[in-house]
Amino acid sequence: RDPLAWPYHASLQDLQSLPPHVISVNELDPLRDEGIAYYRKLMLAGVRAQCRTVNGTYHASDTGPSKDIPDVIAASIHDLQGFSSKL
Repeated sequence: RDPLAWPYHASLQDLQSLPPHVISVNELDPLRDEGIAYYRKLMLAGVRAQCRTVNGTYHASDTGPSKDIPDVIAASIHDLQGFSSKL
């Protein structure tokens, strides 16, 4: 449970100096709740963060090219570009 390997286990003090984060979780991902909890912890530590849930998708399904869900992939790209453009 080393916070350098698993940031979810970091203390609020450990997180305070981190740069802004975007947390993107998939609705059907077994890691979804952990990602959302990490986002909330970042917010408590005063780290600027944004969290998004990609509905109807499984782990990493919106991170690669797919002819089956182009709208989902386009929305992910749009949201991540929007976040990064504000940095």
